[in-house]
Amino acid sequence: MSAFLGPIHYWMYDKIRMQEELLQRFARKAEEAGWLDTANDFVYDENRPLEVIIDEANIHGWLSNWIESVEKRYAELTVKILEGHEERLDDLKIIAYDFGTEQAAAADSTAALCYKRIEDCTLNGMPCDGVNIVTDKSEDHFSWEQRFDVHGIYWTKAGGKAEHYYQLRNQLIAGILSQTTFTLAMPKPNEYALCPA
Repeated sequence: MSAFLGPIHYWMYDKIRMQEELLQRFARKAEEAGWLDTANDFVYDENRPLEVIIDEANIHGWLSNWIESVEKRYAELTVKILEGHEERLDDLKIIAYDFGTEQAAAADSTAALCYKRIEDCTLNGMPCDGVNIVTDKSEDHFSWEQRFDVHGIYWTKAGGKAEHYYQLRNQLIAGILSQTTFTLAMPKPNEYALCPA
């Protein structure tokens, strides 16, 4: 293992691969349902160990580029699927929820552990971007603010709606929380809270 790679790099790699897996599931559904003839152009299937594939001379840049790539392909694929068929969003929401249940937080998780699991499974740029700021935490409550949107730009550039990204993400999170006593609430725009169900 490289002396330059630390836990945060492996954590980011795992988060990226989570997004890649969800994208692949959308792609498979699109082909199986006949929505698209092929979705290969959107899929990047990489499962080799991080230390084998990373550019150690530019670790941060390499991870940033991959995040940008998966965000872009995820948006472009989803927009293509929904083009003229927004009703397909319901099918994609089910896929996102089911994928979330496979990553579910333990039933006895505290609110803080639920948040950690959500963070382990979702992308919000690089940690140094500081997208999410925790605003309150206790055993049975956890809240945070999304300071800026790092996702919507990919959806609007692809000709879609940023709101679709968040609808899918909320379903993924609902799946992650499905075994716990917590649900996701949005008291105000860009503010999130985990509250007892």
